[in-house]
Amino acid sequence: MKFCMGHRTWIEIHERAFAQNLNALRSLLRPEAKFCAMVKGNAYGHGMLPIVSLAVKYGVNYFGVDEIEDAIKIRRVFPNVVIIVFGYTIKENLIQAIDKNIQLTVYDKETIQTLHTLTTQKGKPVSIHLKIDTGTSRQGILLNQLKDYLDLLRTCPLIQLEGISTHFANVEQASDPSYSNLQFERFLQAKTSIFEYGFSPKYVHLACSAALILYPDTHQTLVRVGISLYGFWPSVEVEQVIRRQHIDLNLEPILSWKTRIAQVKRLSRGTPIGYGLTEILKQDSHVAILPVGYWDGFDRSLSSCAEVLIGGHRCRVLGRVCMNMMMVDVSLVPHLEPEQEVVLLGRQGRYSITAEDLAQKIGTISYEVLTRINPLLPRVIIAS
Repeated sequence: MKFCMGHRTWIEIHERAFAQNLNALRSLLRPEAKFCAMVKGNAYGHGMLPIVSLAVKYGVNYFGVDEIEDAIKIRRVFPNVVIIVFGYTIKENLIQAIDKNIQLTVYDKETIQTLHTLTTQKGKPVSIHLKIDTGTSRQGILLNQLKDYLDLLRTCPLIQLEGISTHFANVEQASDPSYSNLQFERFLQAKTSIFEYGFSPKYVHLACSAALILYPDTHQTLVRVGISLYGFWPSVEVEQVIRRQHIDLNLEPILSWKTRIAQVKRLSRGTPIGYGLTEILKQDSHVAILPVGYWDGFDRSLSSCAEVLIGGHRCRVLGRVCMNMMMVDVSLVPHLEPEQEVVLLGRQGRYSITAEDLAQKIGTISYEVLTRINPLLPRVIIAS
């Protein structure tokens, strides 16, 4: 318990697995492409600053966040890394990007005009990445708007077009790459137009984890690596393609989520369990109460269907997951100790529970399971 003193539920980040994933994914990069670690969503639930510190330790110098508030938190600790904000930045916060050397994703004229005013007043430049909508219909300017935006940027000498980007809509659906190919073609057309117009953006990027793994041509000069860095495949289809091609790429989840047993009691057959009396014991049972619930990020939909690992055994959740606690059947665990360790996500003995396992039970994706883990839970790095 030396890694979790004082905590009743906590997250462990395994440095060895992180380094293994990082090295494996880096080996796929084209030489001209930079590795950008995506740490949005609290680093996909893993803890933003702990992950950034690990990544910096292993030589990563580029980081992607969704909001400027996260960029500022990173900048306070790491003054020299490159930070790109991929989400929307409200006008009153744009000055922070100029003052703290944070790069912004831009896709509206109002933001460009505000940045022009601010950079002129400050006498300092700002770096932007122009986002192009090639078919995802989220952020980005349309292709027929490109000339107008380039004309506007020509009038803003202190706004540096550092990068251009787009976002794939379904690149994880590896069985049919036709739409991704179309988006890539549109992006290359835009890239050609931008360079012919006299701009020379340093960073040209559209590749995410799936594109990094499957489509080397999309790497361009920067690759945005998210879910795979944390040890998860972007989709089952992506993994299947890699296995069929006999490519030696292994990803290992770097996160374990643990708690402790708070109480154990023996209850008789016919005893109702928890709120709503949704489950009745079918036999005499030993029931453990765990001090973790949906406030911590353990989804309420996992009531009566999820399992946890205790003493090397799978133990089913009984009744409804509560706000701050839940009940599990420990009848098959032969030796129980006070405050014994419980694994909610991760490995114990010969069994493991993954984010994909929980996602399948509640009809969602691993990304959501991970990012729902409460950011207030302590993240502890387990050194190599």
